[in-house]
Amino acid sequence: MNTSYLATAAREGHWWVITVQGIGVTQSRTLRDARTAARGLIAAMLDVDEDGVRVIVEPELDSRVVDQVRDARKRVADLDRLQREAAAASREAARALIAAGVSGADAATVLEVSPQRVSQLLAPAKPSPAAVRGTLKTKRSVVRLATRSPSSSSASQSTGSRAASGR
Repeated sequence: MNTSYLATAAREGHWWVITVQGIGVTQSRTLRDARTAARGLIAAMLDVDEDGVRVIVEPELDSRVVDQVRDARKRVADLDRLQREAAAASREAARALIAAGVSGADAATVLEVSPQRVSQLLAPAKPSPAAVRGTLKTKRSVVRLATRSPSSSSASQSTGSRAASGR
């Protein structure tokens, strides 16, 4: 049976102090290791197998930083969407050029790409591994953002959505 827990991580000096409500407190040097540390704490305190424990870590961050992170994530998502749209438009343009009787080499000149790229654009599209899985690939753990007002480090509220998970 998998049980989920929410842990908050607050930066104190060179450490992240990880609090799992109702369980206890532990620490880790990096936020990347916070989930593992929290799972270890939960498993030890409850005498359960770590494999059955799922932890979502919410780092407590200044609200301005949270806004910057959200903006950056949104821009990356927007750029990904625009890149997929540009690739689709390039495929359509390459097909239209070839259908109009233009050679592959001339299509490359018109599109300002290499002839090899034109061949790639004309090839049947393969679904990406992310599309097959239905998720975006990421090296990050599940991290939900929590804000901490600039004047108070004790007030924390959940404000974000989960990043893609590398569970």
